[in-house]
Amino acid sequence: MNKKRIYLDYASTTPLKKEVIKAMSNYWQKKFGNPSSLHSFGQEALKAISISREKIKRILQANTLNEIIFTSSATESNNLAIKGIAFYYYFFEKFIPHIITSSIEHPSVLEILADLEEIGVCQVSYLQPEKNSLIDPDKITKEIKENTVLITLHYVNSELGTIQKIKEIGSLLERINQNRKNKVYFHTDAAQAGFENLNIKKLKVDLMTISAHKIYGPKGIALLYKKNNVPVLRQISGSLQEYGLRAGTENVALIVGFAKALEIVNQNRKKINNRLKEIRNYFLEKIKKSNLKNKIFLNTLPKFSSPKILNLFFKNISSQELLIYLDKHNIAVSVGPACQSRASNFNYAVEQVYGPERSKNSLRISFGTETTKEEIDRVFDFLKKIL
Repeated sequence: MNKKRIYLDYASTTPLKKEVIKAMSNYWQKKFGNPSSLHSFGQEALKAISISREKIKRILQANTLNEIIFTSSATESNNLAIKGIAFYYYFFEKFIPHIITSSIEHPSVLEILADLEEIGVCQVSYLQPEKNSLIDPDKITKEIKENTVLITLHYVNSELGTIQKIKEIGSLLERINQNRKNKVYFHTDAAQAGFENLNIKKLKVDLMTISAHKIYGPKGIALLYKKNNVPVLRQISGSLQEYGLRAGTENVALIVGFAKALEIVNQNRKKINNRLKEIRNYFLEKIKKSNLKNKIFLNTLPKFSSPKILNLFFKNISSQELLIYLDKHNIAVSVGPACQSRASNFNYAVEQVYGPERSKNSLRISFGTETTKEEIDRVFDFLKKIL
């Protein structure tokens, strides 16, 4: 057996870039101060956070530094955005707010909304995807009610790779909000969209979640972009870190690493996407030219999707059986989002678009900048053997 391992699960997580490790290195031991301390050690750490926040502010085209709130994960950012707005309207404006989302959101959005509905804090409308796995912007706007306060929609789907029409929805909301008493805010979970355009002014979003470990940065750090004047109640109480919205001593090293990773991506976005397209197209050509073209079918529609994700339907073999076989041969793929992989409905987005039977036989393959054509060739050799 060939012992060389092949990793094709970059949508779950990515390895750290060397430049990111180098940027972080001083903040583990040499510059280890608490950013809240008033002495020079603390001020040194606080300066590193401020420089990192400024870098990210420029990349996102945010207006002020206090619009960048660091959190521990994309899940926490989603909680802060959604619960923060829902609780504000429920407790301070004294009405039950209405939120619009889709049925194919990440669990860190769907579970938040389920919890809020269960305790009676909000009403939720769940939109079904079209056959191309896109959410129709017109259907979103038709769901808006008098008590609607938030639309939350992923930028890139973590299971299918679909890029949603965030800019178009943002523009529609901008026009709608001109004639409304209660503004409808727009949040996008961009955890999987690190290689896409993250300019908040072009996207016209009010809140945006971004994760570091999907873009060759460290785990344990993410952010919520929150536009000024968006009413959000903090979810973690304590001291006044992160402008009073997220208590707890900041992890300086991770913040520095996050800013460096985002900076690298921002400078190389076109190059990265071209590389991912090259690998994805090579994979698609292998299917087309092989005798597997009647056994492997696309769930992902490349025309509407990020080049880093391909979700595939395999005829007559279950996804778990195929995953175990590939893993046995040192090839890592996934059945969907990592946090959902042990659940019974792990391919729920595929199920929503294509039906339950197809979801049982589907796998997600996700590429990274390190993925080679030789690795794709090896994967196909094993697929031919089992299929």
